[in-house]
Amino acid sequence: MKKTPLEKRIKRRVTARKQLFFAVTPPGLKRLCHREISRLPLALEEITMIPGGVEFKGSLPDCYAASLHLRSPSRITMRIARFKAENFRTLEKKLNAVEWELYLSRKFPVACEVSTHHSRLYHKDAIAERTEAAVRERLESLDQGPPKASGKPGSGTTPAKSRHSPFTLFIRAQDDQFEISLDASGELLHKRGIKKEVGKAPLRENLAFAVLSAAGFTGEGPLVDPMCGSGTFSMEGTMIKQNIPPGFFRPFAFEQWPCFSRGQWRHLKQEAEKAIIGPETPEIFASDLDETVLGHLQRGLTECGIAGGISVFRENFFDLDPRILTGKKGVVVLNPPYGKRIGNQNDVQAFFARIGDHLKKKFTGWQAGIVLPDKGLVSTLPFSAALTPVFHGGLEIFIAAGKIR
Repeated sequence: MKKTPLEKRIKRRVTARKQLFFAVTPPGLKRLCHREISRLPLALEEITMIPGGVEFKGSLPDCYAASLHLRSPSRITMRIARFKAENFRTLEKKLNAVEWELYLSRKFPVACEVSTHHSRLYHKDAIAERTEAAVRERLESLDQGPPKASGKPGSGTTPAKSRHSPFTLFIRAQDDQFEISLDASGELLHKRGIKKEVGKAPLRENLAFAVLSAAGFTGEGPLVDPMCGSGTFSMEGTMIKQNIPPGFFRPFAFEQWPCFSRGQWRHLKQEAEKAIIGPETPEIFASDLDETVLGHLQRGLTECGIAGGISVFRENFFDLDPRILTGKKGVVVLNPPYGKRIGNQNDVQAFFARIGDHLKKKFTGWQAGIVLPDKGLVSTLPFSAALTPVFHGGLEIFIAAGKIR
């Protein structure tokens, strides 16, 4: 089929060129993300840590692959415009010069998320309104046809299941310099598409990956998750062990871009599927006292077809002996309850001291990763711990990792 003039422009200006992408990371995970990106088997350029995450240059299929395989970022965006604007007249002129049709279409509404810092233009709503108007006027002037309004993919309204439009623009203004990026992810990347139900204070999957990495879990050997709750550690560990990409079970916003290549994306998914390793026997062990969350975990694993590599059972951590589960030493990871669920600070200190005592008694020689609500609790652990500060739910927490002695 003969390509339209717009399709030719998209190929020439977007598809055939290297683009600048940005992997947004939670505080504390930037170095881990840089290491992940650097290890991807892609011809990426200019991989650089900057405030808020890691920037890299690559092709559109590289963006697909990064979205599919990276475990640590929260989001990936593509830079589409940079300019200086000290007043709204200049801003409107610059916005009107952007070729929005190369990146957006009228299939979905455009959402704008604006941040400003040391900028003469600081009114976020006004900046968003002018951007949305510029996009709308540009796309309407090209007569791409009226938007539909059914709420289904290809309609003029955002699907109910997504908090973000497939066309979300992130606009950052600092020192009068504007930077506009297009969201490639949609839902935040920690959502793997497996977890159906969550327990209290669930740990995000990218933070769970950070704990597993700090503890040295690479997919080899056993993994014990003895306070599993919603099972985030176990799910992430199972995907790592079976070589399942974190984005394998979920959709992405880039699938709605005008430049999206369904054939290239299908090929990436097919190649990833070929590399998946089916487990012979379970080497990941998830336990908890809450039968409800254990049931949710088992259903989520079963629905995605990955339940064979994990043993889910009810057990009190303080009664658990790993020698009953496996003859090997491996990795044990914990995200213990804390705060109001335990009591005052003295109660928390005593609870973590009990955890440390049991780890020393039953898990000597194992690698451990544990989430601490206070770095002072490191004194309760039976190993010399390297601490990594991260943020979870707006609170600073600490990842402690080391070998139990």
